[in-house]
Amino acid sequence: MEESWIKQYWRPIMAWQYAAVCLFDFLLAPVLTMLFFKATGGTYVQWEPLTLRESGFYHLSMAAIIGVAAWTRGQEKITRINAFGESVTEESSVTTQTPTKK
Repeated sequence: MEESWIKQYWRPIMAWQYAAVCLFDFLLAPVLTMLFFKATGGTYVQWEPLTLRESGFYHLSMAAIIGVAAWTRGQEKITRINAFGESVTEESSVTTQTPTKK
């Protein structure tokens, strides 16, 4: 039985979401803030990264989620290879049988 797309792709979705948040919070928002104050002629107020509030708990949480997810995915693949002797490529989702040594 095939997994649903959300169950299959939640790990990369979380990683891409985290990358997008970091890109916005540390690169895009500071540049846009600077451009806004330059265009309006107001007094410049430095951008405060939203994800660094509360001692950066967001980054600690995401590191834990992505780290554990990557580790468990690796363990799943190792278990599948050891149990069934199969090799799975993520890009094509094609399963091929590889000879096992006994």
